[in-house]
Amino acid sequence: MKKTVALIFFLCLFVQLTMAQKRSVSGVIRDKATNEALPGVAVLEKGTTNGTVTNTDGRFQISVSEGATLVVSYIGMTTQEVAVGNSSTIDLSLESAFEQIEEIVAVGYGTQKKPNLTGAVASVDMKVLDSRPVPDVGRGLQGTTPGLSVVVPSGEIGSDPIMKIRGQFGSMQGGSSPLILMDNVEIPSIQLVNPDDIESISILKDAASASIYGSKAAFGVILITTKKGAKTESVNVSYSGNLAFQNISKKMEMGELDALEYTTRAFERVGGTVAGAFWQMTREGYDKAKIWQETYGDVVKPNDPMLYGRDWYVDASNRKIGLRTYDPYDYMVNEWAPTQTHNLSVNGKSGKTDYNVAVGYLDQTGLIKPADVDEFQKYNGSVRVRTEITEKLKVYAGAMYSKRKKSFAYSTSSTTADPWLYIYRWGPTYPMTTEDGDPLRSPAFDSQNLALQNILHMTRCHPV
Repeated sequence: MKKTVALIFFLCLFVQLTMAQKRSVSGVIRDKATNEALPGVAVLEKGTTNGTVTNTDGRFQISVSEGATLVVSYIGMTTQEVAVGNSSTIDLSLESAFEQIEEIVAVGYGTQKKPNLTGAVASVDMKVLDSRPVPDVGRGLQGTTPGLSVVVPSGEIGSDPIMKIRGQFGSMQGGSSPLILMDNVEIPSIQLVNPDDIESISILKDAASASIYGSKAAFGVILITTKKGAKTESVNVSYSGNLAFQNISKKMEMGELDALEYTTRAFERVGGTVAGAFWQMTREGYDKAKIWQETYGDVVKPNDPMLYGRDWYVDASNRKIGLRTYDPYDYMVNEWAPTQTHNLSVNGKSGKTDYNVAVGYLDQTGLIKPADVDEFQKYNGSVRVRTEITEKLKVYAGAMYSKRKKSFAYSTSSTTADPWLYIYRWGPTYPMTTEDGDPLRSPAFDSQNLALQNILHMTRCHPV
């Protein structure tokens, strides 16, 4: 009898010790991108068959051993492993698995899996676009997709990039630009789209994939899908802002003293003794220019007055010979021009209706240094609503507003002239100021003169 009692005592003690080694863990699993609760997420104790799934509110509860590790997995999401430790509550946010999402590509009026595609189609990784602080979608697409060529014709702010798929050339008078569709509605320029409103971008490169759109898609199609409303009952407000500074990507260097040497040797090779107009160069002038560079090259600043005898002189033949060299970069290019963007969106769902409302603002300063006005502003607004009337009938509605305002300096009488190229072709000794420090007539002076300012306003409003 004593043995039986002792055995029962030890069995109870063993059960208590075993139960003491168990730990109850609970928590909520959410989608990191939308913060929505995820039902049906598998939560498994690693190395065992002990597991559970989250309920409709994304909640789970499981009893695990001390020192256990939880394996959390969900279709389309990245699997996570979490050590329980001393925690009794574990809340997790799962990220989308891009390797699986990239297998689905928007084509025509629907989607297809990549293995089923019959034409050349590419999808843009939106992570790449989000990581680039660019003012518009076109510039953000540079280098993202093989076969898509995006060329910015100049450094002018607010200008439309030239986009071509597989480098087609249409005709001398016709175009070769791709068809741009946003939510299956054609838009005239990709500049109208706010980058923050985009959910996905697909590029249809050949006739097989773009044939559904007819002759307008002869040079390819760029399909843009915008963000829609929430999937569950909620109201989500988000804001994003960015402040960036831009500079020219190509370093611009003038020949300066090397250019004077080239000019001198060129006219001497053909038996000449002088070159230039207004301000001329001779062998004697070149030798003195070398001395000027050694003596004053690091002393005289770009806006210092021009001095006779030091910076130039008149030779025995009554010719004005320049010694001081001028760099147009110092007068024309504004370094580190600021750009700021602000985006605000409200996303939600109420009953069987979901919606997405977004506004955006872009303010960009240009690179023309002497201009009193060189800036570009863009205002964007969009509304998208979807409601389910019956199981077989859903109604979609959307509208987009875009306003662009560009202001710049008018520098020459020709609307096609480039002030930088105009000043760039001058000789390096052509002065920019008088002996009194007053500016001489030049593209830099014209850009700065308020009497020659010209303001161009461009406004676009497109319902979609």
